[in-house]
Amino acid sequence: MPFYHRAPHDRGPLRPVSTPRLRATDPTSAAGRALVPDPALERAVAGVGYAIIDLETTGLSPTTDSILEIGVVLTDACGRVERSWSTLVDPGAGIDVGPTFIHGIVAADLAGAPALDDVADLLVRDLAGRAVVAHNARFDVGFLVQALGRRRMLDRGARVPRVCTMEWARHFITTPSRRLVTCCRSAGVDIGQHHSALDDAVAAAGLLRHYLNVGRERGEEPVAWARALVAAQAFTGWHWDDERARRAEALLVPRSRPGAPR
Repeated sequence: MPFYHRAPHDRGPLRPVSTPRLRATDPTSAAGRALVPDPALERAVAGVGYAIIDLETTGLSPTTDSILEIGVVLTDACGRVERSWSTLVDPGAGIDVGPTFIHGIVAADLAGAPALDDVADLLVRDLAGRAVVAHNARFDVGFLVQALGRRRMLDRGARVPRVCTMEWARHFITTPSRRLVTCCRSAGVDIGQHHSALDDAVAAAGLLRHYLNVGRERGEEPVAWARALVAAQAFTGWHWDDERARRAEALLVPRSRPGAPR
């Protein structure tokens, strides 16, 4: 998940729309609180939530580089975690892993890892019906669009409903930098091994939850990205096979933790 500056694409004025107020469950810090929806919100976005993703890749170009690792955290509309998964991805014979000094992955780590074709149905199944969230969403969603579009698992020209925690950072926190580590430090969000896909996705999910709480405390009505949830509810651009998605769950090869056996 490289960082570089860009104009925000999911930013816009926070205009009222017809979604109910969110309320906090306890009086602890904004970063530590979960949000619970009013029943009306649950009805309005039934079955819709967020899919927070992070990808580690061989380089910066979605058209010429490959995905090496996928991290996914699935939450409901209030940021409450439902489940998560991650896997290393074998990009194919002869493809260099790229900047190991950034993502920490070497070729030997990918032994036994599935190819993207093996896990793509699982990924698409879990993205469907959710707004895709990433810290630097243009990068991660750009790779998804290229990789899944080539496999005809995403309609050509479809705009994936998305939220970028990097682009919204300075609306919700005071931070000298929009880098993930700095934003997490400013928001009081724990981050594990940076540039490990699952740890970064978990950290971005923490930022999302923090933003939702701060928005509620300010009285910004509704949460900043209600329109992204509505768009996700209506989005029909994903295509996958349920049986292949179920089989993929047994193929996942998460990254080993430091000192852990493979």
